[in-house]
Amino acid sequence: MTLDFRADEPVVGLARQRELIQAVLDASSADETRWLEWKSCLDLSKAEGAFAVSKAILGFANRMPDVAEQWAEGHAYLLVGVEENVVHGVTKYDSTEIDAWLGRYLGDFGRYQPTYVPFDNGEGLRDVLLIDVFPPRWGDPIHPLRKNHQSYYPGTVFHRYAGMTQPARAAEIDALTHRAQRAAKRVSVDVAHVAGTVALLTPTEDLRSDFLDVLREDLLKQLGPASPDKKNNTAGDYSFAPAFDVFRALPPTEHRSPESFREEVEEYLRDFDRAMQQSLVQAIRDAGEPLTLKLTNPREENLTKVEVVLSLPDTILAHVTDNDEEVDWPEPPKKYGTAPLPIGAEVFAGMAAVGPPAFSLSSLQGPDIEREEGRTIIRFAPVDLRPHESVTLDPITLYSTQEAVPGPFVGEWRATATNVSGKVQRHLAIPTQRLELDMATALLSRRDYDAEE
Repeated sequence: MTLDFRADEPVVGLARQRELIQAVLDASSADETRWLEWKSCLDLSKAEGAFAVSKAILGFANRMPDVAEQWAEGHAYLLVGVEENVVHGVTKYDSTEIDAWLGRYLGDFGRYQPTYVPFDNGEGLRDVLLIDVFPPRWGDPIHPLRKNHQSYYPGTVFHRYAGMTQPARAAEIDALTHRAQRAAKRVSVDVAHVAGTVALLTPTEDLRSDFLDVLREDLLKQLGPASPDKKNNTAGDYSFAPAFDVFRALPPTEHRSPESFREEVEEYLRDFDRAMQQSLVQAIRDAGEPLTLKLTNPREENLTKVEVVLSLPDTILAHVTDNDEEVDWPEPPKKYGTAPLPIGAEVFAGMAAVGPPAFSLSSLQGPDIEREEGRTIIRFAPVDLRPHESVTLDPITLYSTQEAVPGPFVGEWRATATNVSGKVQRHLAIPTQRLELDMATALLSRRDYDAEE
């Protein structure tokens, strides 16, 4: 059977540790993987037990980072005292004793953590030893066996294959050599501020709310005073009536109930508010100066898929700058009393025609912008860089309604590449610019009034 365990994140906490033990109980020996191994009974105070555990740890440590990260974010786990259908338990020892016994075979490798997990399988509480082997990293050396045991001599390199730990083959030795050498090649790029500011504005929430209130009042006047909430439900009251009776019972000019019309109005106002904000962003873009950054590779090596991530305070709002984008204002609901029910097959299915579909902003191509843990995060599209090449990143419109700013906003950028290890992380100061905009004009400047008349 397949191991029934979610391995998309590390095994942290007693509940997850017990879930893993239960998964092993329900598994078969064929379910051992590249990130999980279990042993029924071992005594770490004995040479045989200490070697068996050390062998497993070395096999996990000698994996490739890009392979290991597919499970549990690179962690690997050894369980001792459990197997399919049986919890044997183990004798508990102090961690300093465990480190001493394993150190004879591991040498100075210490990137593991032993934990005793109490578990009751219906036969009383027993302790299962769980050893968490930390993720391998680019630049890690090869970790060989340090002490002989039976037919294994010092210098033996163990590798974790699918379901078993064996001496590494030539291909794995080559890969581990590449892993160690990659430490010398670390990403080294520079991100410079070329132009652009954070536009400082007065808040717009109250003004937008006033606009929406006026629109709401004007649209709801169409219902008249205290309109009864009558509904014409062709799929309910008339679902089994003859077609002639259905059409005879329909209102002559309007199929929407007052309540459904109100819902349509609120949906329109939500879309209208989003369009006003989009119009404001374009006014800021035109009156201010979008942020432009330059990415440079100062080294002699090619860099593949360099990704720059800019982190800013959440008081800054960010939007992709698109000079060709137009604000797509939503169509208002049809005037109440002028929306007849279309005659067709949809009548019998109860699918009465409603207003236009919900408005949505057109998807913007370019960087990905989102909020994370109180920060505004901008992820620029990855780019390849030749030696000493510079590229200009996509411009970003930034603005804030924060009142007083004593100086520039300070953000932080970080950059990584797929063909080298490490990351570059530095601060970036972005100047501010107070924009004196007519906010009413900015919110509605790109509205096509003629199209709605």
